[in-house]
Amino acid sequence: MGTTGYDNGQFWLMIDTDPVMTKIGAAGLAFVSACYLYVVIKMLRWQKTVLHLQQASQRHEEQRRADSAVDSWMRAASLRCKTQYVEFTSFRGNKRKFWNVCLKIFNLSMQMTVLLELLETGNPVALVYGYTAFISLGSLAGALKILIGKFSAMGEVVAGCPFDLFAAIVFPCLVLVYCFYNFQFDDAVFATYLEILPVGSFERSAAVFADPSEMALFRLAFDSLRIKSTLDLVLRVGINLSFCYRLKRIGDVLRPVPRVVAVFFIAFSVVVWMVTNQVIADSHAHCSHYPQCVVYAYRWKQGGVCPCRILIDVDRAPRTYDEWTNPVDVYSTVQALATAGELRSLQLINRQLLELPEELRACRQLSSLELIYTGIQKIPSWTKEFKYLQTLHLEGKVGSQNLLLLPDDLFNDMPWLSTIHIGIHPELSRIPSLSGVPNLQSVTLAWLLELRTLPSFDHVSRLQSLVLGLLPHLEQIPDMAPLKALSDFTLSLPIQLCCNGFRGKCDLTDDFCVQNSRSGIPAASCFKGEPFLGNAGTQEAFTRFDASICQKMSSDLLVVPGGPTKQTIEICDSKPFAQCEGPDGGVGICYNTRMQVLSCYGDENYIKLRRYQIQKDIGQKCDSVLEGWLGCRD
Repeated sequence: MGTTGYDNGQFWLMIDTDPVMTKIGAAGLAFVSACYLYVVIKMLRWQKTVLHLQQASQRHEEQRRADSAVDSWMRAASLRCKTQYVEFTSFRGNKRKFWNVCLKIFNLSMQMTVLLELLETGNPVALVYGYTAFISLGSLAGALKILIGKFSAMGEVVAGCPFDLFAAIVFPCLVLVYCFYNFQFDDAVFATYLEILPVGSFERSAAVFADPSEMALFRLAFDSLRIKSTLDLVLRVGINLSFCYRLKRIGDVLRPVPRVVAVFFIAFSVVVWMVTNQVIADSHAHCSHYPQCVVYAYRWKQGGVCPCRILIDVDRAPRTYDEWTNPVDVYSTVQALATAGELRSLQLINRQLLELPEELRACRQLSSLELIYTGIQKIPSWTKEFKYLQTLHLEGKVGSQNLLLLPDDLFNDMPWLSTIHIGIHPELSRIPSLSGVPNLQSVTLAWLLELRTLPSFDHVSRLQSLVLGLLPHLEQIPDMAPLKALSDFTLSLPIQLCCNGFRGKCDLTDDFCVQNSRSGIPAASCFKGEPFLGNAGTQEAFTRFDASICQKMSSDLLVVPGGPTKQTIEICDSKPFAQCEGPDGGVGICYNTRMQVLSCYGDENYIKLRRYQIQKDIGQKCDSVLEGWLGCRD
C-alpha cells in the first residue's frame, strides 16, 4: 500500500491482538504450514517412500497382533476403532461416501460461520455475495457428484479441491486485492506536504489527508483476515486443515465405492442465497435513509432500527461563512444510529454535536471516537465505559465554547486505546491520568491554552509518538524515562518550557516567550526547579529529538481569538487558491487549512506549497484565471 512510513507507522491505527492469542494463532498456522509441506513432499517426491513405510508399519502391526497370545479388551476396542476408522476414511472402505458427506458438512459449517461473520461485521457487499456464491456452488457441486454417480474416488477428491482451495487461500487473497484497489491515496500530493510544510503542521498527518470512508472499509475488510478470537483461530486453522487433508487424499491409493443422497446439498445451496439476500435487503431498507452510515451489519428482522457499525459524516472543506458558523446538527442522526448499540466508529468533521447522546452509551464495542470541529462541550462520565476504544480524537472549534474538562477517570480502564488527539480546547486545563491505557502509542495535544501539566508517563511504555504544540502555559514535562519506544517527539512553540529554563537556560526575550495579547499568549516566567526536573531520561529525549524541539510556527498558526473571520472568509468568495489580502495586510492565499473553512491566510508556506504543486503538476488541476499569480498557465 506504500503507507509503511506514514505517521510513524501508525497510519492504519491498528494495534496488536492479545499476545496470547497471537502466539496461539502463530502456532496454529505453523502447524498448518507443516501439514502443507508434508503433503507437497508426499505428492512430489516421497509418495512411494511414505506408502512403503506405511505398508511396512501395517505389516509389523499385524505381525505383532498375531504373535500376541491374549488380547486385552483395550486392544480389542482399539482394533475395532481402527477398523471403523479405516472403513470411513479409506478409499477401499465401504463407508467412504458417508465420510465424504461428513467432511462436506463440516466444510460447509465452517464456511457458513465465516459468511455469518461477514454479514454481522457489514463487509462490502461484493465480498459477501462473492463468498455466498462460492458456498452455494460448492454445495451444488457436492450434490452433482452424488447425482451423476460416475466419479471415481479420485474424481470426487479432485472435484472438491477447488472449493476448499477458494476458502483457504483464494478468498483471503481476493480480500487483499479488494482492499488494494478500493483505497486511493495521492502519495505525490502528500509528499509535497511533508516537503514544504513545517514540522507540527496539521496537514503532515497522513491519516487526516486520507478519505475516512475508504480507510474504514479497508480496515473492516482487512480485519476479517486477522486472528483476534478463538473462533477466528478455529475457522482459519480448520479451513486450511480441511484443504490440506483433501490434498493428502489425492496422493493416496484410490478405489471407487458407492454414493449417497444429494437433497441436503441442493437445499443448502438455495437457502444460503435466500438468507444472504434477505438479510442484506432488510438491513439496506433500514439504513438507506442514513447515507452517513457507511457500514452496517446485515441482519434479518432488525425491528426497524439500522444496525449501524461505522458512522462517518464529514465536510473536509467548507467554503462559506454560513457553512462554518451554522454546520449541520447531527445530534438526532447520531442518536438514531446509536440506538441499536452496534456503533464501532463515529467520525464527524465540521458538523455540530455539542454533546454525546445517551443512546451512544449502549455502544460498548465503540473503538473509534473522532469529533473534529463539532463544538463538543461535554464528555459524559460514562465515556469511560468504552473499554474497547482505540482512537480518541477531540478537536475543538475556534470561536466555540469547546471542552472545559474531561472526566478524571476517563483513561482508567481503556486497555486497547492507542491514539489520543486533543486540540483547540482553550479552557481545558487538565488531561486525565494515563494509568489504564497500556497500549497507548500516540499522543497529540495542541491549542490548549490553560494546560500547565501533563500526566505521568509511568504506565505508557509503548508510546511511540508525542506531539505537543501551542501550549503556552506548559512549564514542565514529567519523567520521560519510561518512554523506551518513543520514535517521534515534537514540541512546537509557543510553550513556556522552551524558554523558561526547563531545558537549562531561561531566555524570556524570545519572541514566543514575551506576551502576545493578539494571540492570547501570556508572558513566560523562569522555571525555578532543576533543569529537566533532574530526570536523565527526559534530557536524553530532548537531545535525541533536538531537530523537532521548540520549532517556531508561522504567525497564522498561532492562537488567534477569532480564528477565521467573516471578512477573511468572504474575501475568498468560495474560490480556493485565489489571491487575497492577508490579516497583516500582505499577500495571502485562500486555503482550507486543517480542514477549516476556506479563508485568507498570509502564511507563505501555503503559497509556496500550492506554487510547488502547480510547478510539478501534482494534485488538483490549477485554474489559470484564479491561480495565474501562482504560475498556472493554460
